Amino acid sequence: MMKIKGKLKLNPQAIKKIEDAAIKALPLTMEAMKTEVNNMQVVPKETGNLEESAVTGTENNRGFLSYNTPYARRLYYNPDYDFSTLVNQYAQGRWLDPFIYGPKKMWLAQTYGEFLKQLSGGVIK
Repeated sequence: MMKIKGKLKLNPQAIKKIEDAAIKALPLTMEAMKTEVNNMQVVPKETGNLEESAVTGTENNRGFLSYNTPYARRLYYNPDYDFSTLVNQYAQGRWLDPFIYGPKKMWLAQTYGEFLKQLSGGVIK
């Protein structure tokens, strides 16, 4: 059996830059997600109130995207409605599922990674 010795020297300034970048990248990622959802045209839209009520934020190192209308929950969790596709052609219920369970889950991770890299000041290459 072979033994390997090594030394590890941490750079506190670089670690601090990465920590700061991680905190700043999350709200930017959530805003990008909001824009992506709007561009996908999946939110049911009649007057635009639901789509415009979207709010993003972070709490306890977790991001959120919330729709703040009295009927948002009813439309989101009842995908059997016959949504009008005159304005948003792909209007549907559960419009955030692709980001949670589907193909856009990787998009979310990649977008966060891109923001993290940009904000790290060259520490992450």
